[in-house]
Amino acid sequence: MGSKNRRSFLAMLFAAAESIALDFIIGCIKSKVIMLFNNSWEELRSSLDKVQADIEFNSALWPTNHVCQLLIIGEDHRFYRHIGVDPIALCRAVWKTIFCRKRQGGSTIAMQLVRTLTGRYEKTAYRKLREIVLAIRLTRYIERDSIPIIYVWVAYYGSGMNNYKQACSRLGLEADLMSDVDVAKLVARLKYPEPRRYSAQRESQIWLRALHLLELKKRIKQRCSTQGKNGTISNCSADSWIN
Repeated sequence: MGSKNRRSFLAMLFAAAESIALDFIIGCIKSKVIMLFNNSWEELRSSLDKVQADIEFNSALWPTNHVCQLLIIGEDHRFYRHIGVDPIALCRAVWKTIFCRKRQGGSTIAMQLVRTLTGRYEKTAYRKLREIVLAIRLTRYIERDSIPIIYVWVAYYGSGMNNYKQACSRLGLEADLMSDVDVAKLVARLKYPEPRRYSAQRESQIWLRALHLLELKKRIKQRCSTQGKNGTISNCSADSWIN
C-alpha cells in the first residue's frame, strides 16, 4: 500500500472510530455516567478558572507557540482532530498492554491536564473513565488552543519544578528567549522529569527525547510545505504528521 493510500486509509479509520466514540459519548451524556461525575466536573472547572486567571495575571510568562507545538507533536499529534479523547490511541494502548505486554500511554493532552489538576493517578478503570468524561467536558468548556497552554503551565517537569514558572526559573530560561533546543528539552521533561539528584541516564533520555521532538517538527514542516500550507500544526493534515 502506497504512502498516500495508507494515509487515506488511516484517515477513514480515524473518522470511523471517532464517529463510533461520539455516538457512545452522546449516549453517556444522556445516562447516569455524566451525573456520576458532576461534582468532579464542578471541582475541575473551578481549578481551570483559577489557573486561567493565574495565566492572565502572568501574561509576560506565557508559554510560547513553539512550546505548545512541540507538546502536541510529542504527546497528542491528533490534537486538532479529536474531542478530548483519542479512540485510536486508546485502542492502541489497550492492544499493546494486553497482547504485547508493553505499557503504552493513550492519554491526550486534555486527559493529562485533567489528571494533573485533579491529582488523581490511581491505576483503575474508574479513574480512567472519570478522566475520559472530564476531558471531553473540558474540551467543550474552553478554547482548544488554551488546553496546551494550561497544561504546560501546571505540568510537572521534575524535582523543584512543579509548574512552568518554576521550571523556567530553575533552568534559567526566559519564556520569549528560549532556543529550539531549550524548548525541546523543557517539553522532554514532561516525559522524563528531572530527578532530585543528577542522573546521567536521565539527562541522556531528555536529550534524545528533545532531538526526537525537533526531528518530528522538521518532518511536519517539510510535509506541510509540500501540501502548500504554512507549516503550523493546526493547518497541517494530522494524518501526514507521522510516518
